[in-house]
Amino acid sequence: MIGKISGIIDFIGSDFVLLDVNGVGYEVYCSTNTLNSLPSSGEQITLFTDLLVRQDLLQLTGFKNLNERSFYRELLTVQGVGMKGALSIVDTIGVTASIRAISMDDWQPFKSAPTIGPKIAQRIVLELKPKISKLLILGGESVDSQTTSTQSGKNIESKESKKFNREVQIRTEALSALVKLGYSESVAAGVLTQIILESDELTTESLIKESLQRLSSL
Repeated sequence: MIGKISGIIDFIGSDFVLLDVNGVGYEVYCSTNTLNSLPSSGEQITLFTDLLVRQDLLQLTGFKNLNERSFYRELLTVQGVGMKGALSIVDTIGVTASIRAISMDDWQPFKSAPTIGPKIAQRIVLELKPKISKLLILGGESVDSQTTSTQSGKNIESKESKKFNREVQIRTEALSALVKLGYSESVAAGVLTQIILESDELTTESLIKESLQRLSSL
């Protein structure tokens, strides 16, 4: 397994970068965001990689940090999600937003990723929701190819993970209240997710209040 590659940029294509590693050229497929963040040709870079091995193919996919690669690998475990689909999710939705959607049982955001239809989007949430505790860790600080941070203590929880857990809690409480008021669970859930994605600081009370205002206009 090739887990990391360092080399000099020879050429940046539409979906890959060609790296010169001691005279050998490696094509590394990357997301658009990763490609746009790369320096100019002739510069030295390092990417974390995943190696796809098939009978007629050896293909490297590159990522800026370990969190992106780890989430990409989790996506590949979902039936029907291939390399292009997983990479498009990492690119168009991102790790943090994807994990937030999964934690809230919201498959709608995944439909915005190229090659991902409604059935696959629902399957992503269904199959990855049982792994949410593991995924929440990926939503915290990323370890990129340029810097590495360390934390002491086994019980340290990242601020981002705490934020996710809080969002899940208030969403669950708000959804329960809205359903008791007679609103459809699916409609209420969609409104709640939209509000949470748009707001930084929310309480259960403010979330319910904002949801009622939006539901009344539907």
